[in-house]
Amino acid sequence: ADNFSVTRYHISEPYVDREVDGEQPDARLAAAEEGKRLEELRREAERERREQLEKAHLRGSHALKKVHLAQDRERLLKELEQMQNMDRMRRRQIVAQMPPQIFVPAYKRMEIKEERQRELEFAFEDMYSEDRKMKGDLILQFEPQPLPAPSDRSQDNDL
Repeated sequence: ADNFSVTRYHISEPYVDREVDGEQPDARLAAAEEGKRLEELRREAERERREQLEKAHLRGSHALKKVHLAQDRERLLKELEQMQNMDRMRRRQIVAQMPPQIFVPAYKRMEIKEERQRELEFAFEDMYSEDRKMKGDLILQFEPQPLPAPSDRSQDNDL
C-alpha cells in the first residue's frame, strides 16, 4: 500500500473546439466530381481490358504462327527424308547396273588385260601347232609367205 500513489490532473481547456468556418462543400458538385472520377476509372478499366485482350490476341497469333512453322518444318523434313530415300534408291539402282570393271583399280585392269592377252596367245599357238604337229618355239618354225602382188585397183582403193 505504501507504493501506491494517486495523482489527479485537471484539464482546464475545453475538450471540443467549435468550427470557425461555417461553409459546407456543395454535395451536388462533389457528387458530379465523384461521377466523373468513377466514369474515368471505368474507362481506364475498359481500356486496360481491351489492351489485355489485344495482347492476348497477339500472343495467340504468335503462338499459332510458331505452331504452323513447326508443322511446316516437320513436313519439309519428312518430304526431304522421302526424297533422300528415293534418291538413294535411284543411285543404288544405277550403281547396280554399272559393270563391275569400273570398280576394279587401273593396275588390276592392266593385269587382267595382260593375262587375257597371254591366254589368247597360248590358245592361238596351241591351235596353230595342233594342225602342223610342231613342238618348241613357233616363231622359228613359221615359213615366210610372199606378199600378194600389188594391183593398181587395190592401191586406188587404199588411197
